[in-house]
Amino acid sequence: MSMDRGSSQLTSFLRIALPTIWLTTILSLTVLLALAVRGKAQVFSNPVVWVGFFLVLVTGIAFIYFFLWRFYRVDMDERYVYVSDYFRTYKYSFSDIESIRPTSWAPTRIFTIRLKSKGTFGREIHFLASQKLWGDFVDEHPGLLKDIYDKGGEG
Repeated sequence: MSMDRGSSQLTSFLRIALPTIWLTTILSLTVLLALAVRGKAQVFSNPVVWVGFFLVLVTGIAFIYFFLWRFYRVDMDERYVYVSDYFRTYKYSFSDIESIRPTSWAPTRIFTIRLKSKGTFGREIHFLASQKLWGDFVDEHPGLLKDIYDKGGEG
């Protein structure tokens, strides 16, 4: 029994690397600019500048939290779906899954696994599918996914 990855390798970049790089860059720039111009220019005494920095920071954090952190790594074998946030991994049997379908709010590479009851990561688990790996798994296990997989107009 082999475990197959269903999610894209881009998931780790979107969930860990991009938020880390973005937050580090924005906070570092804010601190460095504040230290560099302190006492030399009145730029940072202007409340519009601080509101702008605050809005960029809050908007970025909201985007990361509500969009990027919704993606999980998904691996599958003949019995279980393994879902990971890169710190913890939980397994769910296919009998615990209500449906797997492309999301209605995004491109068809983003899928939602809906569980029959709430799991550790919630009732809905989103993942960015690897087109090749996900397609291969679906083709190799048609009987396993027949009752839960909705292609959502993909043919």
